[in-house]
Amino acid sequence: MGTTKYRTSNLIIQDILDVIIQMENKNANLKKGIIKSHLIRYTALKTATAEKYLQKMEKAGYIISQEQAWGERKIIVYITTPIGRERYKWFVKINTEMKL
Repeated sequence: MGTTKYRTSNLIIQDILDVIIQMENKNANLKKGIIKSHLIRYTALKTATAEKYLQKMEKAGYIISQEQAWGERKIIVYITTPIGRERYKWFVKINTEMKL
């Protein structure tokens, strides 16, 4: 049986910011951000773990959640803030230096 490699908190935060930024850059002409369920899938996190990090990141000012109408339903979309984009660069540098 193989061993499971766990990501550090720094890597999880970097991954979340990376996915949101990639989607913002990819869809520059469309609505910015990424739907919560897609973000969770792309970062390969369990829902409870993702919720914990998304709440902490929103409280820290790295991301903003927006509720949007989708037909008769509501979806949550996440976008980065200027602080979040700056911190992303920090996380990349730190994780590279530490070889995480």
